[in-house]
Amino acid sequence: MVLSRCTTWRDMTKNERPKRPPAADAASFLGHGLTWALSTALFLFLGWLVDRWLGTLPLFTILGAFVGAGAGFYSLYHHLVVRPRDRDSAGKGKDE
Repeated sequence: MVLSRCTTWRDMTKNERPKRPPAADAASFLGHGLTWALSTALFLFLGWLVDRWLGTLPLFTILGAFVGAGAGFYSLYHHLVVRPRDRDSAGKGKDE
């Protein structure tokens, strides 16, 4: 008679991670994309307001769009590259 063994958190090795459903990954990436788009739109709008106030249209509008896109890209890079790399290196340091 063969008994099947149920895998629990304690049975998993330290390098294994539980599988996430595809919808969770899609939601995460959608959130990062929206963060990038909204930061660009917010800084573009703030640049437009400054331009209207100073009468320098379109200088600060364009500058705001670039600053917002840069800030959004930095956030995207930090969450998708830096955090996983730090998490993986911290996990490897505990094993050794």
